[in-house]
Amino acid sequence: MEPVFDSLAQGFPWLVFYLLSVAAIFIIALFIYVKLTPHDEFKLVSQGNMAAAIHLSALIISLSLPLAACLIHKVSIWDVVIWGTLSVTLQLFLFRLTDLIFRGIPDLIEKDIAAPALVLAAFKLSGSIILAFAIAG
Repeated sequence: MEPVFDSLAQGFPWLVFYLLSVAAIFIIALFIYVKLTPHDEFKLVSQGNMAAAIHLSALIISLSLPLAACLIHKVSIWDVVIWGTLSVTLQLFLFRLTDLIFRGIPDLIEKDIAAPALVLAAFKLSGSIILAFAIAG
């Protein structure tokens, strides 16, 4: 049983470092994305806007997928920070591109029309899954 506790004592601090690093990247990326959108999704969600809730929920999941993939083949904390930052940068670019392609959807989200928000969410999730698998190799 002692090797188990030794392993825990050695690995737990690294677990905390990896989680804090990925959490910081996630929060920064979420903040940047919310600033890029034409509306305040958190405010819309707090007002009961279901379309905004769908879109924001998909965004949150989408941001976490490539970051989780960065943890699969981690070499060091810097490896995770560099690949994590690169992955969310690519993802923010892809999200913005998707928003530009589907230009009218942000207006529909503000009007609480859920169907277009769900389709936009699906595109963002699918792009994130592809990016996560590309990172994981």
